[in-house]
Amino acid sequence: MALPSTGPLSLSQINTELGRATGATISLGDAGVRGLAGVANGTIGLGNLRGKSAQFTHTISTHQQELNLHTYLQAQGWDGTSKVEVTVAAGIYIWSDNTTIPALDMGGAFSGGLTLVNRGFIMGKGGDGGYQLTDRTSYVAPTSGGPAIGLTGPIIIDNATGYIGGGGGGGAGATGLPLAILNSPSHSPGGGGAGGGRGGAMPYGNTSSLVLGAFGQGGGIGQPGSVATNSNNWAGVTIPIHGGAGGASGAGATAGGGI
Repeated sequence: MALPSTGPLSLSQINTELGRATGATISLGDAGVRGLAGVANGTIGLGNLRGKSAQFTHTISTHQQELNLHTYLQAQGWDGTSKVEVTVAAGIYIWSDNTTIPALDMGGAFSGGLTLVNRGFIMGKGGDGGYQLTDRTSYVAPTSGGPAIGLTGPIIIDNATGYIGGGGGGGAGATGLPLAILNSPSHSPGGGGAGGGRGGAMPYGNTSSLVLGAFGQGGGIGQPGSVATNSNNWAGVTIPIHGGAGGASGAGATAGGGI
């Protein structure tokens, strides 16, 4: 809570704002008081403390990709030590395009404490779907999704009206029915995991020459992805069966630190 901008202002109120006991010894020249007032040296009075808050508050109101929160907040004016409350506004997406990088990484220590109020979407990268290579035998397994949040210390998260999700695991591909019966491709690539994972690629060509088709693409924010397709078939070819489990879903939060 910020100190009053008008009306009476006491040293006990300043103590409370600094997280001290109301009756603790205090002077306007204290380092903590000067830090709160933003007056490093020289003359200081109660007027310098009006409206000041020991807590840094900020609202993220633009979409962010692979956000390092520590670095971002310092660029917004945070001093690197005071308590922080940061809000992700409704409708805002924080996402990752890499399963090894969290959508939101705390990025360092928050010695004064950190509260994250999420009203938007914090989404890990989805895993890629499984698919078969052009040798008709080798199978590339689906990959796991990435984490939504990387923790580097304690954090309080209010997610009552938001969404936090690790990337979905990629779906398994399946092949194996005799094409002589169907006279059409029987290979079915796995779909990409939620959060922009690629769908598996579709091999195509004829019985003597196969090439690997395009991967399905993850969609943009709030949009579906595209499907990998081709217009050829492998009539008369029997393809070995490949399948198995899809990739694992990414964690909501990873690394050291409590939630």
